[in-house]
Amino acid sequence: MAGKGFYVALTFCLIGAGAAAWAAVDRTIDSIDQNNKAILDRASSSLPLSSSESNWGFPSLEEADKPQSGVSKPSASSSSADTSSSSSEASSESSSSSEPSEQPVQSPVLDFVLPVQGEILTSFSQGELVKDVTLGEWRTHDGVDIKADKGAEVFAAAAGSVTKVAQDTLWGQVVEITHGDGSISRYCGLAKDLAVKEGDLVNAGQTIGQVDSIPTEISLPTHIHFELIGSDGNLDPLAIIGR
Repeated sequence: MAGKGFYVALTFCLIGAGAAAWAAVDRTIDSIDQNNKAILDRASSSLPLSSSESNWGFPSLEEADKPQSGVSKPSASSSSADTSSSSSEASSESSSSSEPSEQPVQSPVLDFVLPVQGEILTSFSQGELVKDVTLGEWRTHDGVDIKADKGAEVFAAAAGSVTKVAQDTLWGQVVEITHGDGSISRYCGLAKDLAVKEGDLVNAGQTIGQVDSIPTEISLPTHIHFELIGSDGNLDPLAIIGR
């Protein structure tokens, strides 16, 4: 009987201890819930969420159509300056595109003179065949024969550059001068001792040599055979010079 009483007492003690522990745990949980609620209440009252923050930093749709303060507008002068700059650039491009293209450089007008003064022995044949009295052949006469004494000075018909000096079997000593308009003057029957050489620049009336002989026209009196050559062929020297 004494042993059973002990176990009964022990059982009641354990039940009482468990009940006390459960009551303590329940009070602790209630206290924690109350504290958490108080913390949440204080947080919600001290840090209210704004509508803009609830939209992740973007303004609401209602604010989009409303006037906003603190936003600067672009100045009219700045806008007009940009417009003026664009207009000036467009005007510059338009003026540059409308500028006339460079005009081709015109050839200088030359005044030709006869290389010697004398009688015209044979005229320019205008492409027609004439009989060469020395060779006895019919051929064109592509220049003029001007009578002159042997040793007489021969002058450049116009300003230009000496582009050819040659000894020809039929025409003797030959000098060619190229002029600013592209034409060429040719002098045949000069003495070997010339006053010019290839590459020299000469003026109109400048001495280039002296009269000598022309093998292919040896039957004629002493003279100079003078030709003018244009872009389309031989020209009549007397028509160009105005004789």
